[in-house]
Amino acid sequence: MICPKHGGNSRIPDGFSGALLACESVRDGAVILHGPTGCRGLHGAMSDRFFPRLDAGKQLNYAERFYFSQSRIPTTYLDGDDYVFGGREKLTQAIALVAKHNAALVTVINSPGAALIGDDLKRCATEAAPFTPCATIEMPMLSHPFAAGYQQGVISILEALSPKPQPHIPKTVVLVGLSIAHQYWSGSIEELRRLLELCGIEVLCAIGAGSATDEYQRIPQASCYAVIHDEYADCVVPWLERQYGGMIAASNSGAPVGFSATMEWITAVAHAVHSDPTPAISDIQDRRRQVSRMIDRASSYTEALKGTTFAVQSDPSFALPLAQWLFQYLGMLPVSVETPDFYSTDAAAKLKTWLEGIGCGDVWQKPWRMADPEILFADGQEVLQARFGNKCGGIEVAFPSGRVIDIVPKSMLGTLGGAWLVESILREVRWVLWT
Repeated sequence: MICPKHGGNSRIPDGFSGALLACESVRDGAVILHGPTGCRGLHGAMSDRFFPRLDAGKQLNYAERFYFSQSRIPTTYLDGDDYVFGGREKLTQAIALVAKHNAALVTVINSPGAALIGDDLKRCATEAAPFTPCATIEMPMLSHPFAAGYQQGVISILEALSPKPQPHIPKTVVLVGLSIAHQYWSGSIEELRRLLELCGIEVLCAIGAGSATDEYQRIPQASCYAVIHDEYADCVVPWLERQYGGMIAASNSGAPVGFSATMEWITAVAHAVHSDPTPAISDIQDRRRQVSRMIDRASSYTEALKGTTFAVQSDPSFALPLAQWLFQYLGMLPVSVETPDFYSTDAAAKLKTWLEGIGCGDVWQKPWRMADPEILFADGQEVLQARFGNKCGGIEVAFPSGRVIDIVPKSMLGTLGGAWLVESILREVRWVLWT
């Protein structure tokens, strides 16, 4: 489903999709959609694309009832009679079947229509799988932002697993605010983990981003909650703080995109846990020098890079550091910066002020199709349209289309993410020049 509140013509899914994908992000968990079959096909495909967990040979294991040969997000396939008399019997049977697959956490989410029936999800779960933790979402956040629904899903996971309070361990953090819908989320976690380890900081869990239930149980031990994307953390972090205490670390520059923003993020987290950020900063500076040499060798394209126009369509916490980095580090010129109008965050305000300060205030919330950029940074479907409809270069930053097969792990964040972005931008400039 598409969120109607998102600015422009974006096809970003809504909060219902966000809740489903958040619960699908638990590595050893399983999600049941209580609703008709039509609601699950797209979501199952997205989950499998964003967070593949099974090889093709195992697909035959899911020819059972409720799965329809698709391993992700089994559904109770409600019909007209169920909407009149209730779908409790189907739901109980589905929970029991899914629990048999040794899921460490089962999540049951009502479709918008099923939410009107009034089936008692918690009671069904208790009866069908009394020894398996079960999260339930009675009323999904339909027509809310994807990130809001994602946080609803994450909080339902935390409530179901209910990690017991434990003493805080010094120099430990939990990563909050990254989703499996972000491009290269897994590689980004490993990159941030690597940088933090240079500072003597241990990452206990990445909430909502591929962690298993045993990692969730370690959350109360963390002395700090390190915020990556504020839009995916501004409800989860207060919940964690109320339950377990702990420090909150966030960068004023938004997510760790590019070299400068990554240094600010690492510094903020290191200071929060009383650690020295110098080793990580030194690593970032070494990588920046390496990338500078790469740029020098590609001089025939870097000359064209200066003044290249770009558009960004993303959340404020990503758009702010990306736009600043492209302008200040690579000399590129913003012609369109779109962020969802339902995010009135500090990052959005800073981004608008910064654009006005460089004389580009008119590009704020200007649709990229009206700006004719040379490179677009947006979700997968927007980039596909830009490349093949507008003959514009494009880099996918979220909701990857699956157009490119990636074998070598990549990162969008941190120093490796900065290097990958430069490499990708140079390739797109070359593609634009040739077309």
